[in-house]
Amino acid sequence: MKSLFFTICLALSILSCSEREDIPTLEVGQDFTNSNVRIISIDTFTVELSTYKLDSIATSSSNRILIGQYADPIFGITRAESYMELLPVNYSIEDDAVLDSIALVLNYDRYSYSDTTKVSSINVHLLKDEVRPKEDVFFNTSTISYEETPIATINYHPEPTDEDSLYIPIPNTVGQELFDKIQKGDVNDSNELRNELKGFTLQPGDLDNSSIVGFSVSSTETYLRFFYTIPGEFEDNEQTFDLVTGSDASIPTYFNNIQSNIKGTLFETLTDQEINLRSSDGNNRSYIQAGVGMVTRIQFPTIKKISEIPGTGTILDATLKIKPPPNTFNDLIPIKDSLSVNRSNQNNVIENQLFNGLGEVYANINESDQEFNEITYEIKVGIYLEEELSEAPEIDNAIVLFPLNFNNTVDRIVLEGENSADFEAQLIITYAIYDEDE
Repeated sequence: MKSLFFTICLALSILSCSEREDIPTLEVGQDFTNSNVRIISIDTFTVELSTYKLDSIATSSSNRILIGQYADPIFGITRAESYMELLPVNYSIEDDAVLDSIALVLNYDRYSYSDTTKVSSINVHLLKDEVRPKEDVFFNTSTISYEETPIATINYHPEPTDEDSLYIPIPNTVGQELFDKIQKGDVNDSNELRNELKGFTLQPGDLDNSSIVGFSVSSTETYLRFFYTIPGEFEDNEQTFDLVTGSDASIPTYFNNIQSNIKGTLFETLTDQEINLRSSDGNNRSYIQAGVGMVTRIQFPTIKKISEIPGTGTILDATLKIKPPPNTFNDLIPIKDSLSVNRSNQNNVIENQLFNGLGEVYANINESDQEFNEITYEIKVGIYLEEELSEAPEIDNAIVLFPLNFNNTVDRIVLEGENSADFEAQLIITYAIYDEDE
Protein backbone atom coordinates (compact mmCIF):
# COMPACT_ATOMS: atom_id res chain seq x y z
CA MET A 1 0.00 0.00 0.00
CA LYS A 2 2.89 2.36 0.80
CA SER A 3 4.32 1.67 -2.69
CA LEU A 4 1.02 2.58 -4.37
CA PHE A 5 0.72 5.76 -2.27
CA PHE A 6 4.26 6.76 -3.32
CA THR A 7 3.44 6.15 -6.98
CA ILE A 8 0.29 8.30 -6.76
CA CYS A 9 2.20 11.16 -5.11
CA LEU A 10 5.00 10.94 -7.66
CA ALA A 11 2.56 11.00 -10.58
CA LEU A 12 0.66 13.98 -9.21
CA SER A 13 3.91 15.81 -8.46
CA ILE A 14 5.20 15.33 -11.99
CA LEU A 15 1.88 16.41 -13.45
CA SER A 16 1.92 19.59 -11.38
CA CYS A 17 5.22 20.78 -12.87
CA SER A 18 4.78 19.34 -16.34
CA GLU A 19 4.99 21.44 -19.51
CA ARG A 20 1.51 20.24 -20.46
CA GLU A 21 -1.93 21.37 -19.38
CA ASP A 22 -3.91 18.72 -21.25
CA ILE A 23 -2.46 15.52 -19.77
CA PRO A 24 -5.21 13.07 -18.77
CA THR A 25 -5.72 13.37 -14.99
CA LEU A 26 -4.85 10.29 -12.97
CA GLU A 27 -7.57 10.23 -10.34
CA VAL A 28 -7.29 8.30 -7.08
CA GLY A 29 -10.04 5.70 -6.98
CA GLN A 30 -10.88 2.07 -7.68
CA ASP A 31 -10.02 2.24 -11.40
CA PHE A 32 -6.71 3.93 -10.66
CA THR A 33 -5.63 1.51 -7.97
CA ASN A 34 -6.35 -1.42 -10.27
CA SER A 35 -4.34 0.04 -13.14
CA ASN A 36 -0.82 -0.67 -11.88
CA VAL A 37 0.52 2.83 -12.61
CA ARG A 38 4.20 3.12 -13.45
CA ILE A 39 6.32 6.23 -13.95
CA ILE A 40 9.45 5.54 -15.99
CA SER A 41 12.30 7.64 -17.29
CA ILE A 42 13.61 6.93 -20.78
CA ASP A 43 16.79 8.38 -22.30
CA THR A 44 17.46 5.96 -25.15
CA PHE A 45 15.56 7.61 -28.01
CA THR A 46 17.72 8.87 -30.88
CA VAL A 47 18.35 12.59 -31.32
CA GLU A 48 19.60 13.76 -34.72
CA LEU A 49 21.16 17.21 -35.15
CA SER A 50 22.06 18.91 -38.39
CA THR A 51 22.78 22.41 -39.70
CA TYR A 52 21.23 24.27 -42.59
CA LYS A 53 21.45 27.80 -43.92
CA LEU A 54 18.42 29.93 -44.77
CA ASP A 55 18.46 31.40 -48.27
CA SER A 56 17.81 34.87 -46.82
CA ILE A 57 16.66 36.80 -43.74
CA ALA A 58 14.72 40.09 -43.78
CA THR A 59 17.00 42.79 -42.33
CA SER A 60 15.15 46.01 -43.22
CA SER A 61 13.19 45.68 -39.96
CA SER A 62 16.22 44.92 -37.82
CA ASN A 63 16.30 48.20 -35.81
CA ARG A 64 20.09 48.22 -35.92
CA ILE A 65 22.87 49.29 -38.25
CA LEU A 66 25.62 46.67 -38.35
CA ILE A 67 29.12 47.38 -39.64
CA GLY A 68 32.31 45.36 -39.41
CA GLN A 69 34.19 42.22 -40.27
CA TYR A 70 35.95 39.48 -38.35
CA ALA A 71 37.44 36.07 -39.07
CA ASP A 72 36.26 33.00 -37.16
CA PRO A 73 38.17 29.68 -37.24
CA ILE A 74 34.88 27.75 -37.53
CA PHE A 75 32.48 30.05 -39.41
CA GLY A 76 34.87 31.83 -41.78
CA ILE A 77 34.92 35.57 -42.44
CA THR A 78 31.70 37.29 -41.35
CA ARG A 79 31.03 40.72 -42.82
CA ALA A 80 28.25 43.25 -42.16
CA GLU A 81 27.66 46.31 -44.32
CA SER A 82 24.80 48.79 -44.07
CA TYR A 83 22.74 50.71 -46.63
CA MET A 84 20.56 53.70 -45.77
CA GLU A 85 18.54 56.58 -47.07
CA LEU A 86 18.62 59.85 -45.12
CA LEU A 87 15.91 62.51 -45.41
CA PRO A 88 15.22 65.78 -43.58
CA VAL A 89 12.33 66.36 -41.22
CA ASN A 90 11.71 69.69 -42.97
CA TYR A 91 13.13 71.57 -45.96
CA SER A 92 14.05 74.91 -44.47
CA ILE A 93 17.47 76.59 -44.29
CA GLU A 94 17.81 80.33 -43.68
CA ASP A 95 18.62 82.44 -46.74
CA ASP A 96 21.79 83.90 -45.27
CA ALA A 97 23.10 80.58 -43.87
CA VAL A 98 26.71 79.64 -44.70
CA LEU A 99 27.74 75.98 -44.64
CA ASP A 100 30.66 75.27 -42.29
CA SER A 101 31.05 71.48 -42.21
CA ILE A 102 29.26 68.15 -42.60
CA ALA A 103 29.49 64.99 -40.50
CA LEU A 104 27.85 61.60 -40.34
CA VAL A 105 27.00 60.84 -36.70
CA LEU A 106 26.41 57.23 -35.67
CA ASN A 107 25.26 56.53 -32.11
CA TYR A 108 26.32 53.18 -30.63
CA ASP A 109 23.46 50.91 -29.56
CA ARG A 110 25.73 48.88 -27.21
CA TYR A 111 25.91 45.76 -29.40
CA SER A 112 29.25 44.38 -30.58
CA TYR A 113 30.68 41.00 -31.48
CA SER A 114 34.31 39.81 -31.47
CA ASP A 115 37.36 41.93 -30.63
CA THR A 116 36.67 45.66 -30.26
CA THR A 117 40.23 46.29 -29.06
CA LYS A 118 41.40 45.97 -32.67
CA VAL A 119 41.15 48.83 -35.16
CA SER A 120 38.08 48.80 -37.42
CA SER A 121 37.44 50.72 -40.61
CA ILE A 122 34.34 52.34 -42.06
CA ASN A 123 34.22 53.48 -45.66
CA VAL A 124 31.33 55.79 -46.58
CA HIS A 125 30.16 55.48 -50.22
CA LEU A 126 27.42 57.28 -52.13
CA LEU A 127 24.67 55.06 -53.52
CA LYS A 128 24.00 54.99 -57.26
CA ASP A 129 20.41 53.79 -56.88
CA GLU A 130 17.58 54.62 -54.52
CA VAL A 131 16.89 52.52 -51.42
CA ARG A 132 13.90 50.67 -52.88
CA PRO A 133 13.25 46.95 -52.23
CA LYS A 134 12.01 44.64 -54.98
CA GLU A 135 9.88 42.58 -52.60
CA ASP A 136 8.71 45.12 -49.97
CA VAL A 137 11.64 44.19 -47.72
CA PHE A 138 15.42 43.98 -47.93
CA PHE A 139 17.31 40.83 -46.99
CA ASN A 140 20.73 40.00 -45.62
CA THR A 141 21.66 39.13 -49.23
CA SER A 142 20.38 42.43 -50.68
CA THR A 143 22.71 45.07 -52.09
CA ILE A 144 22.55 48.40 -53.92
CA SER A 145 25.17 49.63 -56.36
CA TYR A 146 27.43 52.37 -55.03
CA GLU A 147 30.32 54.59 -56.11
CA GLU A 148 33.62 52.76 -56.02
CA THR A 149 35.58 55.55 -54.34
CA PRO A 150 34.52 56.33 -50.76
CA ILE A 151 33.72 59.92 -49.84
CA ALA A 152 35.11 59.34 -46.33
CA THR A 153 37.09 56.72 -44.43
CA ILE A 154 37.64 56.40 -40.71
CA ASN A 155 39.83 54.00 -38.74
CA TYR A 156 38.72 53.70 -35.14
CA HIS A 157 38.68 51.61 -31.98
CA PRO A 158 35.00 50.77 -31.33
CA GLU A 159 33.83 51.79 -27.86
CA PRO A 160 30.19 50.68 -27.83
CA THR A 161 29.85 50.71 -24.05
CA ASP A 162 32.09 53.68 -23.17
CA GLU A 163 31.24 56.26 -25.85
CA ASP A 164 27.92 57.58 -27.13
CA SER A 165 28.65 58.06 -30.80
CA LEU A 166 31.07 57.92 -33.71
CA TYR A 167 31.73 61.12 -35.71
CA ILE A 168 32.74 60.78 -39.38
CA PRO A 169 33.70 64.02 -41.18
CA ILE A 170 32.21 64.34 -44.69
CA PRO A 171 33.74 66.69 -47.31
CA ASN A 172 31.72 69.85 -47.91
CA THR A 173 31.88 69.17 -51.65
CA VAL A 174 29.54 66.19 -51.11
CA GLY A 175 26.72 68.27 -49.64
CA GLN A 176 27.27 71.87 -50.65
CA GLU A 177 25.06 71.69 -53.76
CA LEU A 178 22.26 69.95 -51.85
CA PHE A 179 22.53 72.53 -49.07
CA ASP A 180 22.25 75.37 -51.61
CA LYS A 181 19.23 73.85 -53.37
CA ILE A 182 17.33 73.34 -50.09
CA GLN A 183 18.21 76.87 -49.09
CA LYS A 184 16.91 78.28 -52.40
CA GLY A 185 13.75 76.13 -52.32
CA ASP A 186 14.75 74.03 -55.34
CA VAL A 187 14.48 70.84 -53.21
CA ASN A 188 11.18 70.69 -51.32
CA ASP A 189 10.28 67.01 -50.93
CA SER A 190 11.75 63.54 -50.63
CA ASN A 191 11.58 62.76 -54.35
CA GLU A 192 13.49 65.90 -55.24
CA LEU A 193 16.04 65.15 -52.53
CA ARG A 194 16.57 61.59 -53.81
CA ASN A 195 17.49 63.04 -57.19
CA GLU A 196 20.35 64.83 -55.44
CA LEU A 197 21.32 62.23 -52.82
CA LYS A 198 20.27 58.57 -53.12
CA GLY A 199 21.81 57.54 -49.82
CA PHE A 200 24.91 55.95 -48.34
CA THR A 201 26.46 52.58 -47.74
CA LEU A 202 28.86 51.95 -44.86
CA GLN A 203 31.46 49.33 -45.74
CA PRO A 204 34.06 47.74 -43.45
CA GLY A 205 37.66 47.48 -44.64
CA ASP A 206 38.33 44.49 -46.89
CA LEU A 207 41.21 43.38 -44.66
CA ASP A 208 39.54 44.10 -41.33
CA ASN A 209 39.64 41.34 -38.73
CA SER A 210 38.24 42.98 -35.64
CA SER A 211 34.56 43.20 -34.72
CA ILE A 212 31.03 43.87 -35.91
CA VAL A 213 29.44 46.85 -34.18
CA GLY A 214 25.82 47.96 -33.82
CA PHE A 215 24.61 51.53 -34.26
CA SER A 216 21.18 53.01 -33.60
CA VAL A 217 18.64 53.68 -36.37
CA SER A 218 16.79 56.28 -34.30
CA SER A 219 16.34 59.57 -36.16
CA THR A 220 17.65 61.40 -33.10
CA GLU A 221 20.81 59.31 -32.88
CA THR A 222 22.00 58.59 -36.42
CA TYR A 223 22.04 61.42 -38.96
CA LEU A 224 23.97 63.44 -41.52
CA ARG A 225 24.45 66.84 -39.91
CA PHE A 226 25.13 70.11 -41.77
CA PHE A 227 26.77 72.68 -39.50
CA TYR A 228 26.15 76.23 -40.70
CA THR A 229 26.43 79.82 -39.52
CA ILE A 230 24.04 82.75 -39.82
CA PRO A 231 26.16 85.92 -39.79
CA GLY A 232 25.16 88.45 -37.14
CA GLU A 233 25.99 92.09 -36.57
CA PHE A 234 27.82 91.34 -33.33
CA GLU A 235 27.95 87.52 -33.12
CA ASP A 236 27.39 84.70 -35.60
CA ASN A 237 24.58 82.25 -34.90
CA GLU A 238 25.59 78.59 -35.29
CA GLN A 239 22.86 76.18 -36.44
CA THR A 240 22.47 72.64 -37.74
CA PHE A 241 20.36 70.90 -40.38
CA ASP A 242 19.94 67.11 -40.30
CA LEU A 243 19.14 64.31 -42.69
CA VAL A 244 17.92 61.41 -40.57
CA THR A 245 17.18 57.70 -40.79
CA GLY A 246 13.72 56.18 -40.96
CA SER A 247 11.91 59.38 -41.96
CA ASP A 248 9.76 57.66 -44.61
CA ALA A 249 7.71 55.06 -42.72
CA SER A 250 5.93 53.80 -45.86
CA ILE A 251 9.01 52.00 -47.20
CA PRO A 252 12.16 50.41 -45.77
CA THR A 253 14.89 53.06 -45.67
CA TYR A 254 17.81 51.00 -44.38
CA PHE A 255 19.04 47.41 -44.22
CA ASN A 256 22.10 45.33 -43.45
CA ASN A 257 23.86 42.98 -45.82
CA ILE A 258 25.33 40.19 -43.68
CA GLN A 259 27.37 37.42 -45.27
CA SER A 260 30.02 34.86 -44.38
CA ASN A 261 32.81 33.73 -46.62
CA ILE A 262 32.61 30.00 -45.89
CA LYS A 263 35.30 28.88 -48.32
CA GLY A 264 37.39 26.22 -46.62
CA THR A 265 34.89 25.70 -43.79
CA LEU A 266 32.51 22.84 -42.99
CA PHE A 267 29.67 24.81 -44.56
CA GLU A 268 30.81 24.94 -48.18
CA THR A 269 28.11 22.43 -49.15
CA LEU A 270 25.28 24.57 -47.74
CA THR A 271 24.43 26.25 -51.04
CA ASP A 272 20.67 25.70 -50.75
CA GLN A 273 18.22 25.93 -47.85
CA GLU A 274 17.12 22.31 -48.29
CA ILE A 275 20.65 20.95 -47.80
CA ASN A 276 21.40 19.64 -44.29
CA LEU A 277 24.84 19.15 -42.80
CA ARG A 278 24.53 16.22 -40.41
CA SER A 279 26.41 16.60 -37.16
CA SER A 280 28.21 13.35 -37.99
CA ASP A 281 29.66 15.19 -41.02
CA GLY A 282 30.37 18.35 -39.03
CA ASN A 283 32.87 17.11 -36.44
CA ASN A 284 29.95 15.69 -34.39
CA ARG A 285 28.62 19.17 -33.84
CA SER A 286 25.79 21.41 -34.99
CA TYR A 287 26.00 25.14 -35.66
CA ILE A 288 24.04 28.40 -35.44
CA GLN A 289 24.91 31.85 -36.75
CA ALA A 290 22.53 34.81 -36.65
CA GLY A 291 22.54 37.35 -39.44
CA VAL A 292 23.81 34.95 -42.09
CA GLY A 293 20.94 32.52 -41.43
CA MET A 294 22.54 29.34 -40.07
CA VAL A 295 20.32 27.25 -37.78
CA THR A 296 20.41 23.92 -35.94
CA ARG A 297 17.81 21.36 -37.00
CA ILE A 298 16.71 18.60 -34.55
CA GLN A 299 14.72 15.44 -35.16
CA PHE A 300 13.68 12.43 -33.08
CA PRO A 301 13.54 9.59 -35.63
CA THR A 302 12.80 6.76 -33.17
CA ILE A 303 10.22 8.48 -30.97
CA LYS A 304 7.30 6.43 -32.35
CA LYS A 305 8.84 3.31 -30.84
CA ILE A 306 7.45 4.55 -27.53
CA SER A 307 4.17 2.94 -28.60
CA GLU A 308 5.87 -0.45 -28.30
CA ILE A 309 5.94 -0.08 -24.51
CA PRO A 310 3.16 -2.33 -23.15
CA GLY A 311 0.11 -0.53 -21.76
CA THR A 312 -1.52 2.87 -22.27
CA GLY A 313 0.80 5.74 -21.55
CA THR A 314 1.37 9.45 -21.87
CA ILE A 315 4.42 11.69 -21.94
CA LEU A 316 4.47 13.67 -18.70
CA ASP A 317 7.63 15.56 -19.49
CA ALA A 318 10.34 15.54 -22.16
CA THR A 319 13.57 17.50 -21.88
CA LEU A 320 16.19 17.78 -24.58
CA LYS A 321 19.69 18.54 -23.30
CA ILE A 322 22.36 19.96 -25.59
CA LYS A 323 25.75 21.29 -24.59
CA PRO A 324 27.92 23.95 -26.28
CA PRO A 325 31.60 22.91 -26.08
CA PRO A 326 33.37 25.15 -23.53
CA ASN A 327 36.18 26.09 -25.94
CA THR A 328 33.75 27.55 -28.52
CA PHE A 329 32.73 30.68 -26.60
CA ASN A 330 34.40 33.35 -24.48
CA ASP A 331 34.04 37.02 -23.52
CA LEU A 332 34.54 38.17 -27.12
CA ILE A 333 32.13 35.63 -28.62
CA PRO A 334 29.73 35.05 -25.72
CA ILE A 335 27.12 32.32 -25.37
CA LYS A 336 23.42 33.26 -25.43
CA ASP A 337 21.30 32.59 -22.34
CA SER A 338 18.35 31.41 -24.42
CA LEU A 339 17.52 30.35 -27.97
CA SER A 340 14.27 30.46 -29.88
CA VAL A 341 12.68 27.07 -30.64
CA ASN A 342 10.64 26.86 -33.84
CA ARG A 343 8.99 24.32 -36.11
CA SER A 344 10.50 23.68 -39.53
CA ASN A 345 8.87 21.69 -42.33
CA GLN A 346 10.37 19.09 -44.64
CA ASN A 347 11.67 21.86 -46.94
CA ASN A 348 13.46 23.59 -44.04
CA VAL A 349 10.98 26.47 -44.07
CA ILE A 350 10.57 27.88 -40.55
CA GLU A 351 6.87 27.96 -39.70
CA ASN A 352 6.22 29.17 -36.14
CA GLN A 353 7.51 29.24 -32.60
CA LEU A 354 7.01 26.16 -30.46
CA PHE A 355 4.48 26.50 -27.63
CA ASN A 356 3.45 24.25 -24.77
CA GLY A 357 0.94 24.58 -21.93
CA LEU A 358 3.23 27.07 -20.17
CA GLY A 359 3.72 29.40 -23.16
CA GLU A 360 6.57 29.92 -25.65
CA VAL A 361 9.30 27.29 -25.61
CA TYR A 362 12.93 28.36 -25.41
CA ALA A 363 16.25 26.59 -25.10
CA ASN A 364 17.43 27.89 -21.73
CA ILE A 365 20.71 27.40 -19.95
CA ASN A 366 20.39 25.28 -16.82
CA GLU A 367 21.43 27.72 -14.08
CA SER A 368 22.37 24.99 -11.61
CA ASP A 369 24.86 23.58 -14.10
CA GLN A 370 26.21 27.08 -14.73
CA GLU A 371 27.25 27.32 -11.07
CA PHE A 372 29.69 24.49 -11.73
CA ASN A 373 31.04 26.12 -14.92
CA GLU A 374 28.90 23.81 -17.02
CA ILE A 375 26.68 25.24 -19.76
CA THR A 376 23.80 23.04 -20.94
CA TYR A 377 20.72 24.09 -22.89
CA GLU A 378 17.46 22.43 -21.86
CA ILE A 379 14.35 22.42 -24.05
CA LYS A 380 10.87 21.22 -23.08
CA VAL A 381 9.65 19.21 -26.09
CA GLY A 382 6.83 17.08 -24.65
CA ILE A 383 4.00 18.74 -26.57
CA TYR A 384 6.01 18.60 -29.79
CA LEU A 385 6.66 14.88 -29.31
CA GLU A 386 2.96 14.19 -28.66
CA GLU A 387 2.20 15.93 -31.96
CA GLU A 388 4.82 13.81 -33.67
CA LEU A 389 3.27 10.64 -32.25
CA SER A 390 -0.16 11.54 -33.62
CA GLU A 391 1.14 12.69 -36.99
CA ALA A 392 -0.34 10.85 -39.96
CA PRO A 393 0.98 10.58 -42.56
CA GLU A 394 4.50 10.96 -41.24
CA ILE A 395 6.21 14.19 -42.33
CA ASP A 396 9.92 14.96 -42.30
CA ASN A 397 9.60 18.03 -40.08
CA ALA A 398 11.82 19.17 -37.21
CA ILE A 399 12.47 21.83 -34.62
CA VAL A 400 15.12 24.47 -35.23
CA LEU A 401 17.17 26.60 -32.84
CA PHE A 402 18.50 30.12 -33.38
CA PRO A 403 19.15 33.29 -31.31
CA LEU A 404 16.23 35.57 -30.45
CA ASN A 405 17.65 38.57 -32.37
CA PHE A 406 18.30 36.51 -35.45
CA ASN A 407 18.13 39.32 -38.03
CA ASN A 408 20.14 42.03 -36.26
CA THR A 409 23.07 40.22 -34.65
CA VAL A 410 25.86 37.91 -35.80
CA ASP A 411 25.90 35.74 -32.66
CA ARG A 412 27.16 32.23 -33.35
CA ILE A 413 26.83 29.04 -31.29
CA VAL A 414 28.29 25.55 -31.53
CA LEU A 415 26.41 22.56 -30.08
CA GLU A 416 27.55 19.04 -29.37
CA GLY A 417 25.94 16.47 -31.69
CA GLU A 418 24.32 13.14 -30.93
CA ASN A 419 27.60 11.21 -31.27
CA SER A 420 29.89 13.61 -29.46
CA ALA A 421 32.46 11.93 -27.26
CA ASP A 422 32.24 14.80 -24.74
CA PHE A 423 28.46 15.17 -24.38
CA GLU A 424 25.84 13.46 -26.50
CA ALA A 425 22.66 15.39 -27.19
CA GLN A 426 20.14 13.64 -24.96
CA LEU A 427 16.36 13.35 -24.82
CA ILE A 428 14.99 12.44 -21.38
CA ILE A 429 11.31 11.45 -21.26
CA THR A 430 9.18 10.94 -18.16
CA TYR A 431 6.47 8.51 -19.21
CA ALA A 432 3.39 7.39 -17.28
CA ILE A 433 1.89 3.97 -17.99
CA TYR A 434 -1.51 3.94 -16.29
CA ASP A 435 -3.37 1.09 -17.96
CA GLU A 436 -0.75 -1.63 -18.37
CA ASP A 437 -1.84 -4.93 -19.88
CA GLU A 438 -1.83 -7.83 -17.46
